[in-house]
Amino acid sequence: MYGHWSFSWVQIMAHNKGVLFSVLGVISLLNIAGLLFMEQTVSWSSWGLLFASIILMSAAMAKLLDSIKAAVLQLGLSLYILAMTLGMLGWLGLALDESSVLGLVILMTVMTSNLVHVLTTLLREMARGLFQFDAIAEALKFNSSPIFLANFTSLMGFAFAAWYEPALTTMAWIVGVGVVVSYLTTLTLLPLILLSWLLEFRVGSNADRYGYAFVVVWMQKRAGLLKLLLVLFAIGFITLLWAAKAILPLLWQLVEMLLVMSVLFMLFWKSMSLAILNTLANLLALTLTLTGFYLLLNLFNEENMIISLLLLMVPMGLIVDDGIHFFSRYVRAKQGMFSDSTSAVRYAMASVGRPIWMTSWIVMIGLVTLLFSPQVQIQQASLITILSLGFATLIILFILPAWLSRNPNQ
Repeated sequence: MYGHWSFSWVQIMAHNKGVLFSVLGVISLLNIAGLLFMEQTVSWSSWGLLFASIILMSAAMAKLLDSIKAAVLQLGLSLYILAMTLGMLGWLGLALDESSVLGLVILMTVMTSNLVHVLTTLLREMARGLFQFDAIAEALKFNSSPIFLANFTSLMGFAFAAWYEPALTTMAWIVGVGVVVSYLTTLTLLPLILLSWLLEFRVGSNADRYGYAFVVVWMQKRAGLLKLLLVLFAIGFITLLWAAKAILPLLWQLVEMLLVMSVLFMLFWKSMSLAILNTLANLLALTLTLTGFYLLLNLFNEENMIISLLLLMVPMGLIVDDGIHFFSRYVRAKQGMFSDSTSAVRYAMASVGRPIWMTSWIVMIGLVTLLFSPQVQIQQASLITILSLGFATLIILFILPAWLSRNPNQ
């Protein structure tokens, strides 16, 4: 019965579309009305850059997914989630200032990741021959748990950050409310729209069907080279960390968060080794990001830029998100039809490798506009998120598959 809930859920919505659209419409209007009571001092230039970033990400999605309708859906739902979040904040009486824009940037990356993973899975199932209505149920079945876990860890991470630094409380509220709205929208409004609006015909699309399974085949033919690369990667990592040893105190602040997250991973995946491996991959990505960012600051003599806990929290959600989606598919394969690690890795790369790659590119393209923000803090956050996405994608799509495939019987 595992995963059958999604088919029942979609069937219920299909038979009650009119009523559900009406109920969601009323709830949405009442919630968005909170904008009338929201106090904010965010400049028009900051709002403009934020909206430009969302539009640019949708344009990138149209190109990478070869689907104009999916991009339009991404744009519309992104604006809807943003409006719902701001409306809820208005009802809660939270005021927004320029520093709050960072929370909205984090929300923008999280909701983009949620929607991209669902829509790419939907298109993949359609390419394999499923009608869109059945593909919706499959997309929810595969992504609901990983998205919940990724969103919950983001919420929990900011709760910890606010506990360490009370000044981050407003930011924690923005991210917490936003990820809840994003998750609920993914489960309700998105399927309702897809039950009424057909996307482009996808049956037979090889890019959708096979994803990045070819990476595993490439690795199997170059096992010696991969081992050498892993050794060089470890040596380079230690060298960079020594060069930027000033960041070590900040890393220790993240260890407690990652340890708590590893407990959640273990409960979800029922595997201590995978939970530890994912946590180490997250810590490695964060360390490389911090090191690269620190060295860039020193290279350009940017003395006014200071690495802080707030800055580290901006990319953390996306770094954790990639690992969660990869290992969730890997665990599904190991608990299902594949007993060896190589086949499970190939399944994970075929089903979720492409969405991870595309999410990284879409978010990075969108963040380029924020590099032109007049706020140094926004520029910092955008740059460090771009760096973190690059490192996290490299680790998840190349380093982890190479490590897991080193022993086929693991």
